[in-house]
Amino acid sequence: MSACYFKPLAITHSASGASATVHPFGATITSYTTSKGHEVLFCSELAKLDGSKAIRGGIPLVFPIFGPPAADNTKCQNMPQHGFLRGNYWKVGEPYDTDDEAGCEFTLDLEDVAKSRGDGAWAPSGTMDCHLSLKVVIVAETLTTVLTITNTGEEDITDYQTLFHTYFRVHGANAQSDPVSCNVSGLDGYSVVDKVTGDQYVFKTKDSQPIALGEREVDRVYSPPDGKDVVDVVICTGGNGEKVGLTASAVCEGVDLAVSAVVWNPYQEKAKSLGDFADEEYSDMICVEPGVLSGEGRILTPGKEVVFTQVIKNL
Repeated sequence: MSACYFKPLAITHSASGASATVHPFGATITSYTTSKGHEVLFCSELAKLDGSKAIRGGIPLVFPIFGPPAADNTKCQNMPQHGFLRGNYWKVGEPYDTDDEAGCEFTLDLEDVAKSRGDGAWAPSGTMDCHLSLKVVIVAETLTTVLTITNTGEEDITDYQTLFHTYFRVHGANAQSDPVSCNVSGLDGYSVVDKVTGDQYVFKTKDSQPIALGEREVDRVYSPPDGKDVVDVVICTGGNGEKVGLTASAVCEGVDLAVSAVVWNPYQEKAKSLGDFADEEYSDMICVEPGVLSGEGRILTPGKEVVFTQVIKNL
């Protein structure tokens, strides 16, 4: 049975020693430590953990919009950036710890969102009614998150966007300075929109070189080619050979949805403009965010659900 909690929840897999920390505010996972004591996720030392704003780091949840509302999206005009999942308290289920795995389920209903925000104007009755469930499962070297969005209203939810806004820790503070220590591979052939420069192109690896950040702000959306729905990438996260595998998939009413990937790092100037992010922390992180952002099939009819799964494996 779910209950309301306001303190971070520690999940430990006793059989392996792996652990995770989840804040009920936003159901945000702020830490995942493997059985070998390796921290996979980044959370800013200045992150607000008191519920005053979304948590800067870990795995914030995004739905039903990515970024601010589009001008033509009349249903979401008063909605906060990235939607309402990351800015509300979720109910916490009963944590479990077995030989096979440890985990917990978190849930959120629209009525709880309206109460906590005091303003449901962006979600009139029947338009965006939904039930949210996040299942967090850990084992020795793997963290799995499953976000299920169920339409409990009377109207279709259309053109929705949902992401795992995942922050990975880069060990050694060399996210920009060492392209060997920090890079992303597995996005060859994806169409790219560079939100900083405005460039659009198809990414092709040159001499087998993966994506590196370089000395600049990076904010790019990688959309998959036709026929490739699952994101499957490897992220180098440190100079001692640290690597993380990320796989993400989404299914809506039995149909596989195309999953894109966002690569983001604020670099110097933008980092200084973020009040909940230390000036030099851009060297300690890279965001690789799988998400359902565009494409066909994003119509969630009443009573139906979309299931969005992310698997992070320490390699």
